[in-house]
Amino acid sequence: MVSPHFLFRLAGAGTRMPRDVSEVGRAQCILGVTMTWHDIIQLHVAGAQGEGAGRQKGLVGLRWTDVPDTLRLLAARMRVSLDAGFPVELSPAWRGARAIAAVAGGRGNRIRLGGALARSLSADALDGVMAHELAHLKCRHWELLLSGCILAALGGVALGLALDLSTALRMVMGGLVPILSAASLSWIAEYEADRVAARYVGYDVMALTLRELRDSGFRTRAEFTHPPDSSRVRRLLSAGAAAVQRD
Repeated sequence: MVSPHFLFRLAGAGTRMPRDVSEVGRAQCILGVTMTWHDIIQLHVAGAQGEGAGRQKGLVGLRWTDVPDTLRLLAARMRVSLDAGFPVELSPAWRGARAIAAVAGGRGNRIRLGGALARSLSADALDGVMAHELAHLKCRHWELLLSGCILAALGGVALGLALDLSTALRMVMGGLVPILSAASLSWIAEYEADRVAARYVGYDVMALTLRELRDSGFRTRAEFTHPPDSSRVRRLLSAGAAAVQRD
C-alpha cells in the first residue's frame, strides 16, 4: 500500500495533506504511481477534508485521475458509462455502496462508496463491490424497480377496490401489494447484479466479496432491499457451476 504522506512528500508537497482529492491525480502523474482504493480512503478518513471541487454534503467527488485504473478498465469491459467529471462519490464515514443512475440534464452514472465499508474489505472484495454496482447500472435496475413499483401500486389500488371488506382492511391489503412487490423486485435485482458482476471479475471474487460483507457484520440478516448474503453466495456458486458445465 502507498502511504499518502510519503506519496505527497515525494511529489514535492512536503508533509502537507492535500486540500482536495484532485491532488491525488497530480501526484500519481508525477510519480507514475497508482493509489489503491485503500490509499484513497485512508487519505480522506485520516483528515484530508479540504474544500475541493466535487465536495457536497460530506461527499468527496473523485475524478477519473483520482481513482484506480481498475475501475476504468472494469467499466469499459462491462460497457457502463460513468460520469465524465466525477465517476465516484466517496462518503468517508458511510458503511455502504450504491449505484446512482444518470439524470436527464444532470450528472452521469456514478458510484457512491462508503469509506467505513471499504476499509473493512480486501482489494479483491472492493473490486467485487464495484463490479456489483456497475452491474446495477448495466442492467438498468432502477427502471425495473420504478416501473414495477408503479404497476404494483396500481394493482394494489385495484385489489383494494375489489375486496368486499372494511375500508381499513382494503387499505391494508392494497398497500401490501406494492410493498411486497418492491421487496421482491429488489431481491431479484441483487441476485442478477451478483451474477452479471461475476462474469467480469470471476465467481470466486464475487463469492469472496459476499463472504467478507457477511463476516464484516455489514449485513447479518435479510433486509427489505437485500437478501441474506448466505443465500446470495449459494445462488452465485450454483450459477458459477452451471456456467462451467455449459462451457
